[in-house]
Amino acid sequence: MSAVFALLATVLYVGADFLGGLTTRRAPAATVVVTSHLAGAVLILAAAPLVGGDGFAAADLWWGAAAGGAGAVGLVVLYHALATTRFAVAGPAAALSGAVVPVAFGVAVGERPEALAWAGVALAVPALLLIPSGRGAGGVRLEHASRALVLGTLAGAAFGLYGVFLSQAGDQAGLWPLVGSRLASIPLVGALALARNRPLVAAGGARLWAIATGIADMAANVLFLLAIQRGLLSLVVVITSLYPAVTVALARGVLHEEVARRQYAGLVLAGSGIVLISLA
Repeated sequence: MSAVFALLATVLYVGADFLGGLTTRRAPAATVVVTSHLAGAVLILAAAPLVGGDGFAAADLWWGAAAGGAGAVGLVVLYHALATTRFAVAGPAAALSGAVVPVAFGVAVGERPEALAWAGVALAVPALLLIPSGRGAGGVRLEHASRALVLGTLAGAAFGLYGVFLSQAGDQAGLWPLVGSRLASIPLVGALALARNRPLVAAGGARLWAIATGIADMAANVLFLLAIQRGLLSLVVVITSLYPAVTVALARGVLHEEVARRQYAGLVLAGSGIVLISLA
């Protein structure tokens, strides 16, 4: 059941990131995150009392708040990258670095991945060099590829911390850690928006898209939390890192971004690495 929750979370994360990236082309990234997180907060406040959590403690809210802070930073960076660089580069880079952090955490606390998992890592790392290569539409080289790689990697590292912090909450905490995450993320990103003279709530059509982004993102977070409460964090994170291929497909099919052969090769390496890790 943990794998099923993780796969469903993956689909929703892809949808939320894609919607968020498009919305950020119409409104500032911090504004989009605040608006989407307000929508997500309404959803989780309604759902948390209905889904167990009778044994949650204050520490669970604190771990959720730490996760929310890391996740908010990651979203602002990722949405900015998706809006100003390339979906087909920033998304995969975020997925790969987002998987590395929890694996490193597991090793630090005593986990010892099997040889098959290390083989997967050896395949995935070169993918970071291949995914941002190639030429844009009309044969124009991807001038923003390096920037997309850096921003995507930073966003992914923040998402990895989100998973690590959230996994520290008790398995009996229900959905309450996600309440804590929104109690932290909304003031944090709200302060960032105000400091940059950005509106707190998106206007016009961007508001509706931001709300849809927030609902999809929170639904994915719920499934992710349920997955790590029922399975291993490293396995769940690897499964949710399968979304680069979907991100690139959306970039190619919807935005008509050209995907070079070397990028396809990078995606094949990344996907193969993730499969090996999941089989270990």
